[in-house]
Amino acid sequence: MAEYALLSMVLVLFLLIFIKVPIGFALGFSSLLYIWMKDVPLTILAQYLNTYLDSFTLLAIPLFILSGEFMNRGGVTHRLISFANSLVGHIPGGLAHVNVGTSILMAGMSGSSSSDAATTSLVLVPQMEREGYSRAFAAAITAASATIGPVIPPSIHVVLMGGINEISIGRLFMGGVVPGLLMGVSMMLYTIMISKKRHFPRNPRVSFTEFVTSLTRAFWPLLTPVIILGGMMVGIFTPTEAAAIAALYTLFLGTVLYRKIGWKDLLPACLNTVKVTSNIMLIVGFAGVFGWILISEEVALTFTQWIQSFTDNWVVVLIIVNVLLLFLGCFLSTTSLIVILSPILFPMIEKFGIDPVHFGIMMMLNLEIGQLTPPVGITSFVVMDVAKTDIKSFMREMIPFLYVLGVVLLLTTYVPQVVTFLPNLIFGASGN
Repeated sequence: MAEYALLSMVLVLFLLIFIKVPIGFALGFSSLLYIWMKDVPLTILAQYLNTYLDSFTLLAIPLFILSGEFMNRGGVTHRLISFANSLVGHIPGGLAHVNVGTSILMAGMSGSSSSDAATTSLVLVPQMEREGYSRAFAAAITAASATIGPVIPPSIHVVLMGGINEISIGRLFMGGVVPGLLMGVSMMLYTIMISKKRHFPRNPRVSFTEFVTSLTRAFWPLLTPVIILGGMMVGIFTPTEAAAIAALYTLFLGTVLYRKIGWKDLLPACLNTVKVTSNIMLIVGFAGVFGWILISEEVALTFTQWIQSFTDNWVVVLIIVNVLLLFLGCFLSTTSLIVILSPILFPMIEKFGIDPVHFGIMMMLNLEIGQLTPPVGITSFVVMDVAKTDIKSFMREMIPFLYVLGVVLLLTTYVPQVVTFLPNLIFGASGN
């Protein structure tokens, strides 16, 4: 029976996922099955749960989530939308560009595509519809642009990836800047084309005085990513300390500067942070046990040897990995796939000489594209639910954005300098 333990564990995992058991519990139950079948002491479960959760780096996750809660409750969204409008509202398809611009600006606020999508869709989708955009197009561009959030720093998914795989968070943060901006620019170029074809409206160009006013209103929120990244770049604080500073700073904005957050808002913000963090950490803990099993069974080595049996070309390897990630991203969340696949993929790429920072950002972009596609597509379904649009019309508008993001993915995959240029410039070719 023991020789079938690994196969049984994997089959049970996917069966539980298929019947919609939460991924954390699915990982836990399937790992327990393996431990029972291999007659491994149950103390190993507690040992690895403690090992993977006792991490100073992962402490940044609840702090960044709390910072995002304060931002969302502090009246920041409207200020950022107003500033984005002053920058790009006059381009053909003005509000669509404002949508993309807001996602870029909000990327440094929450770092979660579904969170960003829910926030911006509540405000921008009805406004775009009133100005002549179809509801499906407004929803599609909102969902597509929200994928920028986990790529441009700071991102809780990047913190998770760096923490699990022992990769410099600072280098991962910097590595996501250029790909994230390319995502935004590419979507805006497509939007210009479609806006001219469909005669979407553009907003009047704002005066210099109006621009300065919108910049002034958004100035303090825009300083958030500057404080986080600037402090990390000059070595003032670690990513976890940066997350704590961000939480304190956004609390100050919401309570003192804008007076949008009162005592009654603090408890719900903290409770929601605990809820989201608990879900993530449950996955991380049991994924640690699951990862230990994969390592002990030498799954990564077997997978690497299988690939090396027919190619040692890193270009072909990344094609295989991209197809795998795009497929799995259609079914599982970004968090789940990061923790499940890391013990397999990151040891493998080292054998092929692929930079882990380059691979990490490529993987992040890939998985975020998966969050837009059925049958799961969490980000898309969040927007469809808020915008009250049907999946057929939504996907018709979404497909061109998937092509656009696919081009950026290919560029990120096969031109590593797109990712590594900034980290190497700031931290040095092999620094942290």
